[in-house]
Amino acid sequence: MRKKKIFLFLGLAIVLAGCAEKNEVTEIIQKDKIHEKALVYTKENQLVRSLETKATVTATLLNEVFPKRFSYDKGISFFVGVISDIPLDVSKKITLSGKTPLNVESVGQKDFLYVLMPGVNRWGNYYIVTFPSMKAKTFTLKLEIDPYGPVSLNFQRSTLRR
Repeated sequence: MRKKKIFLFLGLAIVLAGCAEKNEVTEIIQKDKIHEKALVYTKENQLVRSLETKATVTATLLNEVFPKRFSYDKGISFFVGVISDIPLDVSKKITLSGKTPLNVESVGQKDFLYVLMPGVNRWGNYYIVTFPSMKAKTFTLKLEIDPYGPVSLNFQRSTLRR
């Protein structure tokens, strides 16, 4: 009889625990899903001169990761990270298939994108860069880093929404 009460109590506890609201565990899993999707749409390239890395550039196509927040109708948006040994004005040096950006916004370490995006480190400078909307299915993000040269990253629009 005592064993039945223990099993009944444990069963009731398990059932009630399953009805709990969103907790830390589900929030962690949700962040992992965003991070995983961002990895699919992230590209990285490095500028190497004399066997030394002079700059590393990463970019994530935000329109594919957050389609409701970054709609293609409003423009093409990237989360761009630059790690370089020289200071760089990204707004004057970045193009998307030859077009200049509509907006370049610096991202701080407390911004939600800084926390969610892959490959972020404390030595980089991060930006949300938005370009005019275009019909092309593929496009090239190019960042000129003087005196080393350009870094290019090729992106493709998804044909299916995930």
